[in-house]
Amino acid sequence: MRIAMVAVGVGILVLNSCVGIRGQKHTYSASGGTVEVAGATVGIQFRPEGTKGPNMMLSAMVVGGGFATFDGPFRWRVEAFGERGRHEKMIVHRIRTKTSKSDRDEWYPSKYLGFAKNFRRLKGQPERNRCRYEIPGLLKVKPEEDGRLDVWMDLSIVEASGSTRSLVRFALDPATKRADEMVFLPVEIAQSIGTDPEDWEDSMWD
Repeated sequence: MRIAMVAVGVGILVLNSCVGIRGQKHTYSASGGTVEVAGATVGIQFRPEGTKGPNMMLSAMVVGGGFATFDGPFRWRVEAFGERGRHEKMIVHRIRTKTSKSDRDEWYPSKYLGFAKNFRRLKGQPERNRCRYEIPGLLKVKPEEDGRLDVWMDLSIVEASGSTRSLVRFALDPATKRADEMVFLPVEIAQSIGTDPEDWEDSMWD
């Protein structure tokens, strides 16, 4: 089974404690965005784990003329936002994927699914919480080669009052996005100290 986002052309500039990233991402966009299950807003995210052809020049603490292509294999996860005191856990039971161009229709091995993931307090938003359910394994799909991607997920949202199970669908279309960002390294490091990696905000997830 293969899934996710590919081909991110990136130019990297490092100057003192600041990292600038400029490039283009060829990825998937959810035409429906998110779905709602038991009052929780549920979406799907992807993160590239592979790179191709980095070619950089180093001079006076500046990396210039460097381009890298980020692509598969990919990590992927389900992200749900809920209410504090109401939403407690999320469980993904089954996953089916289907591509339009390559016409692959596959079920993800259920033995890797079915565990419960807790909702956690969302920083700066005392009335909301978030659950991130990372799917085990690395998955591959290339938008240009595979075309439109449909993902069906059979999942449950556990509340204080009970559990709601639903089959939801994400319609993912090939898309091109810019990837411009400035990251100040000491600030990013300081914000991460003493926190769980699950709570970190990683710009590579899309």
